[in-house]
Amino acid sequence: MRQTWLDVAKGVGIVLVVLAHVLTHSKWQWAPGVYFAIALFYMPFFFVISGYLFTVSDRKVLLSKRVRGLLIPYVAFLGLVIAGLLLVDLFRGEVPAPWQIRELMTNAIWGGRYLTRELGVFWFVTCLFATQILYNEVALRTAGPTDPAMLIFVAASVVLAYVIQAYWPDVRSPLALTNVPLAIGAFWFGHVLRERLISANAIAVAAIAVFGISIAAAWAGADFAVTMKATKYGPPILGLLLALAISVTVLSVIRLVSTPNVPVAPVAELGRASLVIMFGHQFVHFTLRDSGVSSEVTLILLSVGLPYLLYRLLKSSAILSPWFLGYGSLSLSVDHMKRSLAGRAR
Repeated sequence: MRQTWLDVAKGVGIVLVVLAHVLTHSKWQWAPGVYFAIALFYMPFFFVISGYLFTVSDRKVLLSKRVRGLLIPYVAFLGLVIAGLLLVDLFRGEVPAPWQIRELMTNAIWGGRYLTRELGVFWFVTCLFATQILYNEVALRTAGPTDPAMLIFVAASVVLAYVIQAYWPDVRSPLALTNVPLAIGAFWFGHVLRERLISANAIAVAAIAVFGISIAAAWAGADFAVTMKATKYGPPILGLLLALAISVTVLSVIRLVSTPNVPVAPVAELGRASLVIMFGHQFVHFTLRDSGVSSEVTLILLSVGLPYLLYRLLKSSAILSPWFLGYGSLSLSVDHMKRSLAGRAR
């Protein structure tokens, strides 16, 4: 059964993503501080939620589900946003040169850090896909998230993440694969929370300890600036621990307030549309900003609202929803398209 509080968590998370991206380009005096606070955890937060939703699956079944639920929508939205970019350029009277189109297409194939601006957020989906597939392979061979072999795998992954940060911070790996090692740490933590292998009191004490150590480290000059896509994870190990401590605190608050007495349904609805908002908000944000819109409130509302409306449109279409949302049958969608084209040809 679908748990509403997890949809609320995804809704809160996607609003934070939009807020962070809009404030990155804002002239508001408090924007850098707000962005810094959000960036400490907002991307690991999604991997924690994904780990919470994880169940060990047959590799073929999981691969099929993730291809339909992540990779096909990834390609569909990538094509849609690229088409949108080209149309906006043509509308403005700017005809892209052939080399610009080739570069755009080449970067789209490579993915990850090769994608910027309107396409910059797409790295998350390929990283999540690889994280789930790899983690499931290890989970199939172990007895749970606290199995010694799993702990060794996760510890090695996190260490590798910080080695990459230290020695290859500018690496532009295809499909954001160099971000997978840190993502595994956050994903594993979400799995641990789901299995309730650590008591709530122990987690609370650990989180408080991490907050205290982090404050002391920041006071001593440690750099906690985080940009997960750019392989900036904060101080070794402590940066990830802080992200997890904030994530579990936010999740605990969300779960506490997600009761019938609190009107959380709108936020949960945004959570269900989070993937579409993730794909589309930067296109809306940059198109509006480049057109002269500078109000942060307007940009945030439209960057959330317009992709949400697109989600509702796609969800109502038996033809489009399998390709863009991963809902329904691809074969039935193709059949619907054939019948629709045949009907128009008559």
